[in-house]
Amino acid sequence: MKKLVLALLACVSTAAVAQKAQVQSAYSYLKYEQLDKAKEAIDIAINHENTMNYDKAWYYRGLIYQSLYKNEKYGNLDKNPLAEALKSYNKTLELNPKFEYKDDIAEKKKLLAQQFANQGYIDYLSKNYEGALSDYENLLSINPNDTGVYYNAAICAERANNPSKAKQFYAKLDEMKFDDAKIYQPYAQLYLTEGDTAKALEVLSKGAARYPDEKSILITQTNIYIVSGKTAEALKAINLAIEKDPSNANLYFAKGTLLEKTDTNKDAAIAAYKKAVELKNDYFDAYYNLGALYFNEGARLANEANSIKDNAKYAKAKVVFDAKFSEAKPYLEKAYSLNPKDQSTLLSLKQLYATLNDAANYEKIKKELDALK
Repeated sequence: MKKLVLALLACVSTAAVAQKAQVQSAYSYLKYEQLDKAKEAIDIAINHENTMNYDKAWYYRGLIYQSLYKNEKYGNLDKNPLAEALKSYNKTLELNPKFEYKDDIAEKKKLLAQQFANQGYIDYLSKNYEGALSDYENLLSINPNDTGVYYNAAICAERANNPSKAKQFYAKLDEMKFDDAKIYQPYAQLYLTEGDTAKALEVLSKGAARYPDEKSILITQTNIYIVSGKTAEALKAINLAIEKDPSNANLYFAKGTLLEKTDTNKDAAIAAYKKAVELKNDYFDAYYNLGALYFNEGARLANEANSIKDNAKYAKAKVVFDAKFSEAKPYLEKAYSLNPKDQSTLLSLKQLYATLNDAANYEKIKKELDALK
């Protein structure tokens, strides 16, 4: 019986020695740049029960896989050799934190970091955003305090349609006080896409606190308030945005639409629209809104005048509402010149010309509307 046990132990010992020899063979193949044979030998070793927990086997595997990266002859033997190399080095230190070549692994990881950065850039340019995201995540596992890498990872996560990871990276950048205001608008937009306006505004508030002069943050806040129907908050935000960007015609247009909704600030709305067209003389929407505002005011006054029985008083009222219709005319005509196929503009002009008894222009616009139908 003792002889049998000794024989079994000898077999186990022999098998273990054989597998360690396999590991050494893999390293020899690596030295002679026979990477195909090196990879085959080391993969057998790390999957064998006698050497799967052998620190040196995983170390050699890291060296071999890192050597595969961009190798002209053997580079196609693995789709992601850098990730496998990193996994192997980490496994080595997991098995033996005091590994004899620990310092060399630290140097190899520095090189890996550069390689992941290069590969991430290559994958990004080729629009392989998932691959680039993986590259940057691996890089972050080596350099966890690199804010620039977090930013790259956030962008890649967005473009890879992975909003959950993108939000994690943006949150980390905010936590690390990343010195760039440009992170807050896309960060907030991720929540807006999910319909979470409260969280989006929370993100933007953080950004506004850090960068009170950043226009993109103020404009995004304004848009959220507008969509949410929070007119007072929207006006406050838009006035701040105008202070930072007084030549932005879109901001004045947005202010005009907000003021028009209040029904008590028509003159202020008109002033905002006029500023918008002053800054942008082909601003169709602003011209149309101005014309429509004057026309609607004229129609309101005309309807009120219809109840007046005294001819003299009616004549005075007519002068007032006709003046409003006349004020509408140049703005609606300008809108028509900018977009002659817009049905709303054509309908407004048709009504206007009928009101002003301009038969020639009425017939012209009527024909154009009929042609559109």
